Amino acid sequence: MKAVLAMRRRNGATGGARRGQSIVELALALPLLMLILLGTIDLGMVFHDYIQLRNAARKGAGYGAHFPNDSTGIALRVTRHGVPAGTTVISSCTSCTTSGGVPTGTGTVAVTAQNTFSPIMLGFLQSWFGIGLIPLSSTATMRVLQ
Repeated sequence: MKAVLAMRRRNGATGGARRGQSIVELALALPLLMLILLGTIDLGMVFHDYIQLRNAARKGAGYGAHFPNDSTGIALRVTRHGVPAGTTVISSCTSCTTSGGVPTGTGTVAVTAQNTFSPIMLGFLQSWFGIGLIPLSSTATMRVLQ
């Protein structure tokens, strides 16, 4: 019995007040922890989408180096490479001289893939920081092959 009374004196009259402290701390820290977690996820998704756009533009430019006049085929090659939905593909060929429909190898093909990323925390970012949709764009250029 003396041990129980000594413990109560050391911890205060009741230990319940200290147990509620951790719940209050969690309630105060949880929004900040969730903000950091969701921000990290958004940053990773933006980086992933940009890498996909960059690789797809490179694949489209590689195809365009062999077939510079086939803009439909270039766009199809880009969209089949796993880019996010709604990606816009723009291809252009500068100084492409062809003899009878065959490229002569003197020009360059530029392929641009564009998309707009919508973050998970879009509403929070717009209201607090003025950050909205994030435009992503990647361009790849290759010389036309003979």
